[in-house]
Amino acid sequence: MFTVGMDIKTTVFFSSVTMIIGVPTGIKVFSWLYMLIGSSVSRSDPILWWILAFIILFTIGGVTGIVLSASVLDSLLHDTWFVIAHFHYVFSLGSYTSVIISVIWWWPVATGYSLNKSLLQAHCIVSMVGVNMCFFPMHYFGLCGLPRRVCVYDSSFSWISKICTYGSIISALSAFFFMFILWESASSKNLIIGNWGAGSV
Repeated sequence: MFTVGMDIKTTVFFSSVTMIIGVPTGIKVFSWLYMLIGSSVSRSDPILWWILAFIILFTIGGVTGIVLSASVLDSLLHDTWFVIAHFHYVFSLGSYTSVIISVIWWWPVATGYSLNKSLLQAHCIVSMVGVNMCFFPMHYFGLCGLPRRVCVYDSSFSWISKICTYGSIISALSAFFFMFILWESASSKNLIIGNWGAGSV
């Protein structure tokens, strides 16, 4: 937006408004953390692990959003891989963690079978390693000025590209691992009786 040739007053206005968005977002993050401190959730509960993972990923995306709100930096980073990394951390990884948390929460309710907590914890670790290996190096790509939508780039970026590729492979394997966890739950049929104080779903 800052690269379309707006006058300085409009640029300052939009830059300031974009930075101000960070204030309620920061309040949200701290309120989530305060809620977790006062909760009775067990530290071994995989849902807690995924909630903390979401907060960390969302915070990384939010901090990079503040960087992009500065009009001078946005002019330099516009249409680079930095923007790709920012959007993936805020939107796609937030959606991904929300889907995983929802499935972990509703699977026992819908099927009546419990999920293996140790496998879910391992899945959380593997997933976070994979997505961060895939998307975090993209910030460096963007800071170096690598534009989006290029299929051929300088060979000096190849080692970072390999890290991103390995991260995407680990992320894909973690998705298959999660499907295995669901299959293991359905096949072992560890019944939950009276969960949430109810006799049935």
